Formats: sequence, structure tokens, C-alpha cells
Amino acid sequence: MLDFPIKHIDGNLVFGHDGTVTAYYQVSGFNYDFLDHDDKFIPFQSQLAFLFNNRYDLHYIAEPFPTNIEEIINSSIEEMKLKTYELKQNGLQYMEMLRKALVEQRNMMETSEYREYIGVQLLPELNKYKDTNAGLSVFNSMKEFARGLNSQIHRAVGINANDILESEIEIWKEQADTILESVQSAFNCNIKTASTAETVYLIEKEFSVTQSNIDIEQRRDFSTSEAVVGIDEEGEAQKAIRPVEQSFIEIQNTNIDEVTPTSLKFSKVIENDEVKNLHVKYLVAHTMDTENYFPNFEWIYFIQSKLSFPVSISVRAYHQSNERITKKLSNKRLEFKDQRKEALKAGVSTDLSLDQSESGAIQAENYFKKTGQPAYSCSFVFKVTGESEKELNTRAKRLKDEMIKYGIKIVAPYGEQLNLLMEKILGSRQINQDYKIEVDSGVLAGMMFGATTNIGDNRGFFVGYTERLKRPVFIQPDLAAKAFDGLGNIEDSISALVAGATGKGKSFFMNLYTYLSLLTGSQALIIDPKGDRKDWDSLPLIPKDYISKWTLGMTKDDAGCLDPFRTSVDVEEGKSVTVDILSYLTDVKISDVGYSIISEAVEETGRMDDPCIGAVISLLEAQYEKGSDVMTPTRFAALESLVNTLRSLKRQKLSDLLFGEVDQNYKVLKVDKPLQILMVENLSLPDGKSVTLRPSQKISEAILISITAFTKQYMFKQERTRHKIVLQDEASTIDNSPIGRELMDFIVRKGRFYNTTLLKGSQNATDHGDDVPNMGMKFSFGLRTTKEAKEMLEFLNLPQTRGNIDRIRSMSKGKCLFQDIYGRTAVINIDPVFSDLAKAFDSSTSTEEERERERQRQFGGNYDPEPTNQTA
Repeated sequence: MLDFPIKHIDGNLVFGHDGTVTAYYQVSGFNYDFLDHDDKFIPFQSQLAFLFNNRYDLHYIAEPFPTNIEEIINSSIEEMKLKTYELKQNGLQYMEMLRKALVEQRNMMETSEYREYIGVQLLPELNKYKDTNAGLSVFNSMKEFARGLNSQIHRAVGINANDILESEIEIWKEQADTILESVQSAFNCNIKTASTAETVYLIEKEFSVTQSNIDIEQRRDFSTSEAVVGIDEEGEAQKAIRPVEQSFIEIQNTNIDEVTPTSLKFSKVIENDEVKNLHVKYLVAHTMDTENYFPNFEWIYFIQSKLSFPVSISVRAYHQSNERITKKLSNKRLEFKDQRKEALKAGVSTDLSLDQSESGAIQAENYFKKTGQPAYSCSFVFKVTGESEKELNTRAKRLKDEMIKYGIKIVAPYGEQLNLLMEKILGSRQINQDYKIEVDSGVLAGMMFGATTNIGDNRGFFVGYTERLKRPVFIQPDLAAKAFDGLGNIEDSISALVAGATGKGKSFFMNLYTYLSLLTGSQALIIDPKGDRKDWDSLPLIPKDYISKWTLGMTKDDAGCLDPFRTSVDVEEGKSVTVDILSYLTDVKISDVGYSIISEAVEETGRMDDPCIGAVISLLEAQYEKGSDVMTPTRFAALESLVNTLRSLKRQKLSDLLFGEVDQNYKVLKVDKPLQILMVENLSLPDGKSVTLRPSQKISEAILISITAFTKQYMFKQERTRHKIVLQDEASTIDNSPIGRELMDFIVRKGRFYNTTLLKGSQNATDHGDDVPNMGMKFSFGLRTTKEAKEMLEFLNLPQTRGNIDRIRSMSKGKCLFQDIYGRTAVINIDPVFSDLAKAFDSSTSTEEERERERQRQFGGNYDPEPTNQTA
């Protein structure tokens, strides 16, 4: 049994046997990889200010959590089993195949996600370094002793000295909540207090015997105490908790052998009586360059983003006030002077090292006097693990070699492995006093604690892997709307923005996103103005019986089905959309006489039993037939222009879809299957460059506006509990129309309430306009121009540096810049995993045989027409 340092845990509060109370907070992380040289100083200065004003002892923790693919997929499967939807069995079958495929990939490469925590010791009077002289220290000790004797806990009968009053715990919680604000200002990202289960997990993780931590689990009902009640001198009941030391034995249930003076071997019996072993080595920073040369000192961020194996890091930073550190340095200078005097008496000369040390002490003293900042006495501990002793030593050597690049020399102290194990535990203290490094605030801020490479939700379905270290990326489309406690998301919208030039993989990704959502319980409406999905008669694991594909305009039976009175949610909205469409088609502005004529006719039509645009046109024609005698010349001229224009537009082929007729036997747009695809035959959309639009182009745009109105019906009339997706491809056309813009905005803003994701795709970043602040996830595939790249970087709140612009412009096919609902950004590779899906969503014109011949042409060898890719 080891000398365990903790006596009680309550939420994020860890009570130590030494009387300290430490509050731990999780740092969700902030973007760093895309910052330029100047922008990197923003998070640096924030942390520097926090450390400058801080007066507490701190504990930094960077803990690797190997990506447990099986756990994520198993959790998704359990969520799917709780739902009722048509494709459940197909979805479960897909997830089982996905699990097998990804586990095989994982065996070839180990990946980890790092979670970072900062602990703040809440009792400055128990700081390791105190600013008192000997006499004052004795006086304060006597004062504290007298106060302890008179405290409520000693005056209450039935309460022991080791018990903790509930009222005292509440005071600590209030203080921890106050400190939370200053911690948030330090890291410019979401900060949350750790839960009891999370805190216990971090402690138990220290005793894990597997690199994937499969031998430990969240202990949600874990308790470290029992409730007691005492009676004080006034007869009042005093509630308290009594720590139970035995409660911590279970989480230390690991056999630990000191196999060598510098390494340990953990052993534990897990499932099926299998004994698991793990080799562990603890290393400490022996020397470190104490001068701050940020940037390029971000060694914690480097470990997370560059090393392929997990490294656990603990940094204990003990606060020393400016007065203490300057006094300490002054005393050091006096020591150097004494050494010179003694050398002079002995008739010997001092060596160069003394001169250098004295010079360094003088410079440091001047620096601290000038800046007024505190210093921190630090202990840096690294934990490396391996399945074998050889793997352990190889990793330890690699870590040493990499850290030396940052001026940090690390060693595994002889015979100190168990002490370093206990020192690293939450709520503990520095045990080995031989490796202390004193630094200024800038050195701690410069290690860039809190910068993250994490991305995605770690739940839902798999979409690909990160460009760096190939970490798997999972997303859950509707997660932002769940409002789960402690989720830490900064975006509440479940809509997603997708931008990318032709051929970069934008449409492929949107198809994959929609397909995987369907298999995991969602339903989808795809608005496909170009007909790219006309061959989707069936998809892998989605038979044709579950797909409703409607190509509008193919038959006369489609006539009138897109009349805005018939696609809108109600008559009032139908009137509004109809007025906007007719005024748009006839080039009438609100200040024109023609606008009031249209508005009056639409209003009258709205009172009919079967309102439609055909009825509006009939009313206008009836007024026109009455002649100019019954109205002013100006009004008659406007009416004549309207009638002539609308008659001309009715001759357009697509107008039959839009201009409904009274008592017409029209099809009703309805969604009775998981996947509904709406396409329009011969749709002619403008390219955004034409100043004057042809009639067919205006009709085409009006049709898209009417279809967009139908999506509101889709939102309103489906079950709110079921997640829905509206895939709007080529959304720029809709945005160019005021009514289309208004309807799209409605879907984005109300989508969270109606559990509907707008998956909005467009070729340019500038097409998305004002929607961006209301979007959750954002995906940027390769963009062609500098202007578009800059716009996308602004959307992502990333600096518009030349490097970032070039990165977006040079993005190869299938890669995208992804920003999740937590505000984190990374480049990811979209991976459908199975060749069946790659073929189903491929929009290129080449056949598999042509691609194979091209590969043979480039790389040589004989042509083999038989595909060998894995299929679903």
C-alpha cells in the first residue's frame, strides 16, 4: 500500500491529508495551429496575465485518452437501439462492419486525444512557499492552533478532527466558482469544473494496466465519505462528512513491481481472469532553459500534436511572490560574494562558473524587480508506458530526444518511480525535492497549455481522420441541440456549412453525411437542383423501398405541385411567398403600382377554396379585360405589363410546375420515406455573373424558392423528436432571392427547436453570407481564389495569414478544414471506409476501368480489371 495523499473528493474539490483543498477544472482547448506569429501572443499574454496576478499553487495536467473506437461505436449502437426507425437493422449492421474495419486500422496506428486540467490550491496560507520571517511564522502557527481549537468542528460533540463540515465544503465550492472566472480569462476557451466521477477517473487512470484504459470506467456513484451529525454548544446540529480511507483502495487495485530502479511494471487481473501487464516509466525535467523565448517553446502542444505515442504530463507550479524571489536572489548574490572572500583568503581564484552564476543571479534579480512578477518553483513529471520493456525504453528515448530541442533535459531518477507516481496524482504534492526548476511566468505561459489538437464529438458516426497523426473523427449531427450539462460546446446550432470548389469533395461529403445520418436514425430531404443524385435508385444498406426520388417536370402529373400556395405551411405564408415570386418574375418593386396590383390579387385569391398562382393570373386577366375605363391609365399600363409578362412566362416549360390551376389534380409533396430526393427536370440556374436573366432562369429560381418553402412544412409536420436533415445543394441561388434568403434563415434559426439540420452547400465561401454566425459545424474544402479563402478564414475566426490562405487553396480532393461545435479546427480527410460508398457517391465521369488504366499508366504493371477494395 502506498501513502495515498487524498482523504476526500467532492466534485472538482480534492481534499488532501495535508490540509490542502485543490479545485480542478477541465480546459476544453483553443486553436493554435492556424495562428500566425503575432496572433500566438494572444493566448500567451492571457496566460501570462493570469500567472502574474495569481497567488495560488497550481497543478497542470495533460492526460492522453487513447481513442477507444470500440467504445465510441458501441455507445452509438446502444443509442440506435433505443430509437424506432425504418433503417435500424441496416444501421446496426453498418456499425458492426465499421467497428471491425476501424479496429483493424487502429491496430496499425495508435492515436490519443489529450484532455487538459488545471488545479488551483485554494488555501494560500498552505502554499509551499510562504512570505514570513521566523518570528512571524511561529506567531501565525500559534494563532492558527488557537483558532482551530475554537472552530465549530471542535466545539461540536460527535464530530472528529478529521471530519469536514458541509458548510465548509460549500465555502470551498463558492471560492472555486469565483476562481473559475479567472481561469476562463487565462485560456480563452470553455472551462468547466470536473465532476466527482471525472476526478476519480483521472486518479484511477494512474493505476491502469492498459494503454487504452479499458480496465477502468466512470464510477458515477463513487463516494469517499459517510454523513455524520454533531451537536454544538448551542444545541444546533452540525452536518459533516467523515472520510473513509478504505474507499480509495479499490481504485488502487493494481500490483506494482519495481522491475528496475527506473521503471515499474503494473499488473492487474481483468475480464475472464486475464492478467494484463504494462511497463511504466516516470521521468522528470532535470534542467530547463529558464529564459522565455516564446514562440517556439510550445513543448506541451508539441507532445500532443507530433508524438505518435501517449505521454502523460504533470506540472506542479508553486507560487513565489515577487518579494520572496527578489529576496532569494539577493541572498544568492551574497553567497557568491562570500565564496569570493573565502577564495581570496585561501589564496585561490574562482572559476568561470561562479562568475556566470553570479551574473545570472544579478540579471534575474533586476528582471524580477523591474517586472514585479512572481516566480514559480516547478516540478515537471512525464509518464511513458509500453507493452514491453523494449517499447517503453524506445519511447522514453524518443521523448528525451525531442524535449532536448526545447532546452529541456529529462531523466528517470534512480529509485524514485513510486514517489513520482504518487506526486502525479491529483491533490498530491511534490515529493522528490531534488528536481526543482524555478521559472518566471513567461516560461509557464510559453509551454502553451490548453492548445489542443482534438476535434469532433467522439460519438455518433465516423467521417474520417485528422491529417495529423490520423486520429479518427466522429460527429453527432444533432448534439448541439441536446443542451447536455458539461458538454462544453460553444455553438448551439445543428446546421452545418459546407463550401468547396467543384471537384474538391464537397458533394461527396454531404452525401456521406446524409447517408450516415439516415443509418443512425435521422431522415433526410435532399433538394438537388442539378440532378446529381438521379442514379440513386438504391444505396448500400438502403434499399430502394426506403428512397423516394421525385424528378419534378418529367410528367404532366407534376403540374402545379410547386405552386407556393401548395408548398407553404399555411395560406398566409403562401400569400407572402406568392407575392414575392410574382414580383420577382415580373421585375416589379414594392414602390411600383404593379406591386399593389399583385398584392391585391393574391390577397383575394387567398380567400378562395383552392388558391393558386393560376387563380391570381385569372384575376389579373379579368381586370385587364374590363379595359382602361375602370381604372387610371397608370394602373392599366402596369396591369397590362403584368398580364403580358405572366402570359409569356406561362409558355415556359417549367412554369407548369409553379403555376397551379384551380381544381387541378396535382401531386402533393410529402415525405413518407426516410430519404426523399427532389430534383427538377431541365432546371436552368443562373451562374451569378449574368446581369440580365433569361425567363427560364427566373422560373428556375422561383421554383427553388417554392421548394425551400416546402422545407418548412417538412420541419413542422414531422416528429420533433426525430432528427431531420435538409440538404440544400447549390444554396447560393436561394440566397440571391430575398424570400429565399428569408426562408433559409428561418431554417437555420429555428432548426434547433424543430430538430432539423440545414446542410447548406455552396461552391464559394461568400455564398453563405449572414448565415455563418448561426451555423454549428463548418466544413471548408478547397477554394480557388484568395478572396474566398480569406472569407472562409473569417467565418472560422482564424487569422488570414498567407499560410492559412495557401492551405485552403491547395487543399487536395477529400480534405477539408473542419470546425466543430466546440470551436476547434483541424484538417481532416473524409473517409467512407467502404469502397461501395465511394462508388455510390462518386460524381466523376470516369469508370472504374478507366481509373485503373490510369493508375497502371502512371505506376506501371499489368492492367487488372478486378477491383480488390473492401466493400460493405
